[in-house]
Amino acid sequence: MTGKGNEVLADYNQHSVSVRKKFYPMNISVVRKRMESQGIILQLSALIWLTLQNSTHTLLLRYSRVRVVEKVFLPSVAVFYTELLKLITCLLFIIYEEKSVCSMLNLVKRQVFYNLKDTSKVCIPAMIYIIQNNLFYLAASHLEAVTYMVTAQLKIFTTAIFAVIMLKRTITRKQWLSLGVLFVGICLVQLDQQGTKKTFFSDPYLGLSASVFACVLSGFAGIYFEKILNTSPSVSVWIRNVQLALFGIPSSFTASFMKDHETIFNEGMLYGFDMLVWIVVFWYCIGGLSVAVCIKYSGNIAKNFATSAAIIISMVASIYLFGFIPNPLFLLGTGLVITSIFLYSS
Repeated sequence: MTGKGNEVLADYNQHSVSVRKKFYPMNISVVRKRMESQGIILQLSALIWLTLQNSTHTLLLRYSRVRVVEKVFLPSVAVFYTELLKLITCLLFIIYEEKSVCSMLNLVKRQVFYNLKDTSKVCIPAMIYIIQNNLFYLAASHLEAVTYMVTAQLKIFTTAIFAVIMLKRTITRKQWLSLGVLFVGICLVQLDQQGTKKTFFSDPYLGLSASVFACVLSGFAGIYFEKILNTSPSVSVWIRNVQLALFGIPSSFTASFMKDHETIFNEGMLYGFDMLVWIVVFWYCIGGLSVAVCIKYSGNIAKNFATSAAIIISMVASIYLFGFIPNPLFLLGTGLVITSIFLYSS
């Protein structure tokens, strides 16, 4: 009985080994193919989403400022509600990561309110972001959607300059060349705008000045914030954004009353707000989050591709929505800007 039992057991073991040899590698390959296909789908989804988000945001922002309505919303108030919505969004993500509201509250209390010295580090970029966002609203009010979007790419140039100065980062010759191409492209786009007449509702020179100043502030604040993140890696980006909001909300609230106190006192803070304005506020809020998601799942080159595609989409849409007619000088400048974006990251 023992000999037969051993033979049966040996046959069984041999059969199970053969089964494993036959099917196990195939299961691994199937799983690997499924994971690869899911990864590709996720990358494409992030890329498509960021492209649509960038182009839609620019078009919505421009349309919300130039449409003919009885009551036009106050950009300073829109910035305040954007900061408020950012805080809520970040708290929701912390709840998702910590798995409970109580854990989120304890984490925020410990890393934000009990560590005021660390929290105070974000005071400067928080103030700058408020000014920057108000300037971008001003620029969108006076520039065509695609012109606004192309000019906003100047923040790549300013960010690189501040990275060299503040972080002692090295930039290659190829990247310096791309920054030069970027600068020339933006100049060509603005030369095209010289033919645009100043009207009661639109002043291209004011829009350009606001956009350039906003890009300078964006570059400085972005590198300053990156330096904070690098020196305190234990603090998550969501907590940092909560800290930013704690300074940004009262700052934007104060700025709105300083700039538009008469309208706010007479008409209220929601003066001119409708569904479109709330969509613009929401779109502004998720813009930074969309970039982070795209970089995480698709990479920085994909982000640049999305930006370039969004510029083209905005240009085509502006032709139909706003009657924008690009000339060869504008097309050349836009092409140089798109080329520089890829050249800088390659």
